[in-house]
Amino acid sequence: MLVAKICLTGGPCGGKTTALARIEREFTDIGYKVFIINEIATRFINSGVKPFGEDNISMIDFEDILLKQQLVEEESFEKVAKLLNKKCIILCDRGVFDIKSFLSNRQFDGLLNKYNLSKLKLMDNYDMVIHLNTVAKGAPQFYTTENNKARKEGIKEAIIRDDMCQEAWSFHNNFKVVDNSTDFENKVQRVINTIKEYFKTPVRKERKYLVTLKPDAKEELDKKQVVTLKIKQTYLSTDKDCEIRLRKRTLGKDSTYYITVKKNNYGKNKVIVEEKIDKNIYERLLEQRMIINEVNKERTCFVYEESIYKLDYFEDGTYVLEAFDGAKIPPFINVIKDVTYDDAYYNINIKNHRACLTKEHI
Repeated sequence: MLVAKICLTGGPCGGKTTALARIEREFTDIGYKVFIINEIATRFINSGVKPFGEDNISMIDFEDILLKQQLVEEESFEKVAKLLNKKCIILCDRGVFDIKSFLSNRQFDGLLNKYNLSKLKLMDNYDMVIHLNTVAKGAPQFYTTENNKARKEGIKEAIIRDDMCQEAWSFHNNFKVVDNSTDFENKVQRVINTIKEYFKTPVRKERKYLVTLKPDAKEELDKKQVVTLKIKQTYLSTDKDCEIRLRKRTLGKDSTYYITVKKNNYGKNKVIVEEKIDKNIYERLLEQRMIINEVNKERTCFVYEESIYKLDYFEDGTYVLEAFDGAKIPPFINVIKDVTYDDAYYNINIKNHRACLTKEHI
């Protein structure tokens, strides 16, 4: 019984190994079966398969091999988890999109096309992605390569690698970043708490802002090689205290589908059910229930100064920025007002706001 597949990622020397062990222990103690897929790149490098040094192979060939092995191992563990009559968690020490951080966009896309793989479906195959910042950011005195023979990066390179890793994973629907603002013990505990909160489907902690884009916004976002998804949210008729939302996320020609059931309280919604569904169920629900509203938007996901942002562009020209509470607003975005608890800017109510008429959308 697979309940979640969670990827731990991040720059070198971020604490993944310790976090994986702690997660396994804590969740085993409360009744979960925990599987760990150890980092494939490290295993290969330590076995002599390298994209550097003597007898090396090219980086693109190395990442090609990693991709195939990653997919095989994840599929195998998923099959086992679904066969067991027990709640199972699969923990991946890095995942498919870590490969992207070592390749150009063209190389990565070419690799996926080679095997007819969908970028969106590969991303959505993980229930949660937790990025542990390298200690080179904020705590460089603790950075070391001694505990991993496959690690070669210095501090500057570690920071660059960490940034590239964040950008590669940034459009995941449930992407969390754990920084170095606390000591290491508390950093690991924050990782564990993040997973515990996921299973309890917590109250949302994001803030929402009505915004406009400054003239340099497109240039700044282009530097980050952002990903823009098309999202269709369809709200179905139900009783007044409950909301049923269908969501279709599209990237290129590929789409994934979700159903969410919430207890209504706008900015403080409690999620009761949120799960991935297939296209047939999605279409059947659309046919069987009355639609009370449909919202189409383009979502651009990006990282700025260690925080994750979601910039939504609606059909009527409105921009709404979602960010975690306390995150700094990027300088290329102008905030008109905080709309976190403004019912008019809750997605189900968005129809014809005209606050941002003249800005070219991304």
